[in-house]
Amino acid sequence: MNEIFVRFCLFKRTVRPYYLYQYDPISGSEHLRTPVEKGVEIIKALRGHTSGYAVPHFVIDAPEGGGKIPIIPQYVVGKEGNDIILSNRDGYIFKYPDTK
Repeated sequence: MNEIFVRFCLFKRTVRPYYLYQYDPISGSEHLRTPVEKGVEIIKALRGHTSGYAVPHFVIDAPEGGGKIPIIPQYVVGKEGNDIILSNRDGYIFKYPDTK
């Protein structure tokens, strides 16, 4: 079933996804883990296709009590003069005039 459809159905029933956790490296469970990039890909796919309230925070729970660290897609690509270079969820590049 389409994951975006499932999230929409849950969200319609007021179930708000808060976190999407990266699976911890636990001995014997390596076959269940996915790359961090896959989590970023999922978040990018959700943005722009569903309400912002229905997009969870993708986090890694840092070892040794380091806390939850948000992992977000990189949309600010760089700076050119006074312009900020941005990339949208589809990979299109845009220049946005920044203040001096």
